[in-house]
Amino acid sequence: MKILSIALICFFLLSCSSTKVHLYTRYLSEQQTGKITKILEEHDFEVIANTLSFPDDVQQSTLLYSPFVKGEDNLNILIDSLENLGWRLPIVKPLFAGNHYYTKNSVGLLLLPDGLKQSDKLLSQDLVNDYEAEKCEISVKLRLNRDETYQLSYSDVPFSQPEHLTGKWHIPSYPYIKLVSANKMWSFYFEIQKKTDIDLVSKVEIIELKPVDKHHVFPYCSFTYGVRI
Repeated sequence: MKILSIALICFFLLSCSSTKVHLYTRYLSEQQTGKITKILEEHDFEVIANTLSFPDDVQQSTLLYSPFVKGEDNLNILIDSLENLGWRLPIVKPLFAGNHYYTKNSVGLLLLPDGLKQSDKLLSQDLVNDYEAEKCEISVKLRLNRDETYQLSYSDVPFSQPEHLTGKWHIPSYPYIKLVSANKMWSFYFEIQKKTDIDLVSKVEIIELKPVDKHHVFPYCSFTYGVRI
């Protein structure tokens, strides 16, 4: 019993000594989140992922740290580890941003992919539209519904496996949207892009869903929706 108690105390002390990294994954893909988590855990950081909104004043990748972070080299190790993955941290500052406050042995890691600004982000309700296919060899439409269901409709194309034509959609981590077929056998990822074009009449704000990878049962097409502004 005494040996067990000592072992438990040692385990508790070791657990408490790990710096907690609150990783904001709102704008990260699942693959990016996995790679970042893996390399940080390899350096004995405790990674706590969340999908919280960023403070309004954070417009670049930012590291927020507590003055009580243990070990003088911990921040440098974290920064170097991220740089090895291609993530540069232009802003490193203590304590807080907006209402986000870090105490004890913890840091906040808020990562924005290059070229992405918070002002570019779209909410789920912004994506509820009928989309036309572009850069596609077949005629197909995609409908995203407010109840987070989707439908694909083709023009004169029969399918032996129609299960992927309907299903559910959600945003696992902005700017990515995931579609899962009704039977949950198929899943498809798209990158959400927002841009503005100008034609002969006026400016057009366009939402484009670009396929992340090819799939044999899903058309390798971009889907777009535009509204005049």
